[in-house]
Amino acid sequence: MRSDKMEIESLRQYIGSYGVDILEKSGVRKLYPPQAQAIERGLFSSRNMVIAIPTASGKTLIAELAMVHEIIKGGKCLYTVPLRALANEKYREFRRWNDIGIEVAISTGDYESRDDWLGNADIIITTSEKADSLVRNQAEWIGKVSLLVIDEIHLLDSAKRGAVIEILVAKLRKINPSLRIIALSATIPNADEIAEWLGAELVSSEWRPVPLFEGAFYPGRILRLNGGRIEEINSGRSIEEMVDETLKNGGQVLIFESTRRYAESSAEKLAKVAGDYCDDNRDIAEEILLENDGEMSQKLARCVANGTAFHHAGLLSYQREIVESGFRERRIRVICATPTLSAGVNLPARRVIIKGMRRYESGTGNVLIGVGEYKQMAGRAGRPGLDEFGEAIILSKSRSEALNFIERYILGKPERITSKLGAENHLRFHTLSIISEEMANTQEEIEEFFSSTFFAYQNEFTMRWEIQRIILQLEKWGFVNGGEVYSATEIGRLVSKLYIDPLSGFIFKESANRYPRLSDIAILHLICRSPDMEHLYLRKSDTWIEEEAEYFKEELTYFPSHYSSDYDWFMREFKTALMLYDWINERDDDVICSKYGIAPGDLRRIVETAEWLLHAFTRILEFYGSDLAVRSGKLEERMKFGVKDELVELVRLRWVGRKRARKLYNAGIKNVGDLIRNRKVAEGLIGKRIVDRIVSDLNLNEQGKS
Repeated sequence: MRSDKMEIESLRQYIGSYGVDILEKSGVRKLYPPQAQAIERGLFSSRNMVIAIPTASGKTLIAELAMVHEIIKGGKCLYTVPLRALANEKYREFRRWNDIGIEVAISTGDYESRDDWLGNADIIITTSEKADSLVRNQAEWIGKVSLLVIDEIHLLDSAKRGAVIEILVAKLRKINPSLRIIALSATIPNADEIAEWLGAELVSSEWRPVPLFEGAFYPGRILRLNGGRIEEINSGRSIEEMVDETLKNGGQVLIFESTRRYAESSAEKLAKVAGDYCDDNRDIAEEILLENDGEMSQKLARCVANGTAFHHAGLLSYQREIVESGFRERRIRVICATPTLSAGVNLPARRVIIKGMRRYESGTGNVLIGVGEYKQMAGRAGRPGLDEFGEAIILSKSRSEALNFIERYILGKPERITSKLGAENHLRFHTLSIISEEMANTQEEIEEFFSSTFFAYQNEFTMRWEIQRIILQLEKWGFVNGGEVYSATEIGRLVSKLYIDPLSGFIFKESANRYPRLSDIAILHLICRSPDMEHLYLRKSDTWIEEEAEYFKEELTYFPSHYSSDYDWFMREFKTALMLYDWINERDDDVICSKYGIAPGDLRRIVETAEWLLHAFTRILEFYGSDLAVRSGKLEERMKFGVKDELVELVRLRWVGRKRARKLYNAGIKNVGDLIRNRKVAEGLIGKRIVDRIVSDLNLNEQGKS
């Protein structure tokens, strides 16, 4: 059957009649050429496959077809993604298969859990880090996984998470040598290398469901590539005119800016344009303010009311979801985003405008972005089923700059994907892991394990000396027993299962044995010394941080000389600890954000990391029988909710956040019993609807216990 004529109906022999019905109900009638090509090349066989095709060309459906076929055969599937938001998106998509009895589950948090309940699921969606933590904690069902799907395999190139992907592949292959792997990627120049590493069939295509026109704008004109030649067409003299033209023709616009500040200001400016093309968005504007009504949230709500939005990591996760949903529903017509959106959830638009072609890099300054990053952004142009074509436009200041951008980016090839596993922090993190899990326990076995990685495939030199040095360090820290056969110590196994950098584990271990008592700020500073913690930057106006550090100097476990090379780094750590200290002492979110120069999303992200590290520190303290574990455990719970100790019992209740809990406590309602006895008072303080929900949940819990 010709690949451009393959109908869904022809798949009944592979996914069953009910499977075909599910796809038809979803509006899928015919396969895209790359999807048909994947089937012809062995999608329903036992071959490993690398699918390297453009954004919106149907990668996810290819994986779904393979997974449904695998489950019909009695297999179990693990689908890994790089981001939680992407995991949530795939979970929503894959739940359609529940209708034919396929159980889909998602797990993205709690790195110390085995999640045994996932053993009953047919398709399990996780982040790569969560999947690796499940292997470390020896989840029994892991050995039953027969098909591994790796979404965004090109992120092997990521300095942050690439190493986890290739180590996960190596571990799962060792656990189940017959494991089948399907890797999904955007078009990359060395997809053949990844395919060869995996022993996989490569399906590569440039086909897109919507034709893509790429060009560069300079005032009054657009130079657009069309069939290999550059054509020059008239255009407006401003971005506002370009956006207006697209909206007038029923399209939507994605604008990529280099910074958050630029994304926000562009969204505000374009609200004047988009407001003429959007309906009443007051309901979703109000949703934006549900959990936070600070200055940035108010700004976003005003933009959303007029059909625009900004999207960056400083937003709270629920706010990003509202923006994404509003754009899919076409109620939000323009999104101004930082480049993080291009590697995240699927949000295509008719026209993509790339404004910021430079990025600030510490120690380097402003540098031009890579071709691969441009291709990720440009690939968002064109909405299948809605647009006849997509258009990606780079903004430039002059005709000569526009021509340079066309040559460099539009005609250029993305950078080659290279492994980042060789970095010392990755090697020590994963070396302790494979020894703890008894994947490899001699020098030769460890070298053999690493020889199966993408790093080893790309690099001919041996890692023997690096591995020996790292094992000696792990021995010195007390995490590994030496000799001809290596074994993890009990504390080494705990550190590995906690999913923290062994250096973090060493800092916590030393503190557990050295300090019988520490104040709250000292514990917070201790976890901020961990390499796993994200640190705040220092601003010129942050001279007050030094004064605070001097005030707390006697309580801290570490305080370098002002002339030390570590002093600036110490001040960043301490600034982060002070922010967390304000959080657990109930300082208002917006006050904290203003004081420390961050956004609400940054605050919540750092708080989540701090909660995880406090949990790890508490577990290590408990291991050594330290009395400090009680205080650290309380701090962990206070960190989760952002309250003083006296409010912990109240904020454990669903629907009661830190602000509502403080209102109740100050009125004499200090626990559940007080709330039931003084229900009318509580209703006056936090609303009857909220109290009804709390009481309903309490009754359900009681019924469950009985």
